[in-house]
Amino acid sequence: MQAVERETLILYHSDLRGQWPQAASRAFAARLPYARRLALRAARDVDRASLAGIALALRALARVLGRRVSAGELKFHAGAKPRLASRAADAAGAAGAAGAADAAGAAGAAGAAGAAADFSISHSGAYVGCVAAARGCVGLDIEVGTQPRIAQWVLREAALKATGEGLRGWRASDVPQSRADGTVWRGRHWHVRRLQLFPGAAAVVVASEPVQALETQVVALEELFDA
Repeated sequence: MQAVERETLILYHSDLRGQWPQAASRAFAARLPYARRLALRAARDVDRASLAGIALALRALARVLGRRVSAGELKFHAGAKPRLASRAADAAGAAGAAGAADAAGAAGAAGAAGAAADFSISHSGAYVGCVAAARGCVGLDIEVGTQPRIAQWVLREAALKATGEGLRGWRASDVPQSRADGTVWRGRHWHVRRLQLFPGAAAVVVASEPVQALETQVVALEELFDA
């Protein structure tokens, strides 16, 4: 398996409407880290979406890195987005050096170092997706609805995901400043790709590094946990 170019983002996505692959999802969940396995029972819709997002993340990361990625390589922390184990260690080291309160700076330092791929998962309604990048920081947000306020909301949430903060870092005064070549968020320039992949929903990818190409692939429900 060959890794993709560094300036290429990989986006895998699924539509959860249809027959849920119960047996395959249970077998997949059994391979997750113990604490994460306990949190996901695959019974509620949100748990199914979370499982699907993790499965898509493994596919997207494998495509970015050019090798198989196992569930055990992912690290899950409450209030923060999941990361590759090596990426999580880099972020922890950056936080220790810069101060634990500066979560955005820590995540950015780890991303600038380019030590490991980054990824971001999002789901809303029946849609679930994961974007992965070989370097830098990346965030994805999907929200069902097409109102202008939703388009602004997904941009802000994708930026929060890219920094690694998530909604715990949200402040009412934080409004991304849109420009022709991206957006300015907390004094830093971010590259933006609006997505037209999800009918009736707004979706956006925010990346710290320039994006030359966005490679997308739909994964059918019956194939979701086969990789």
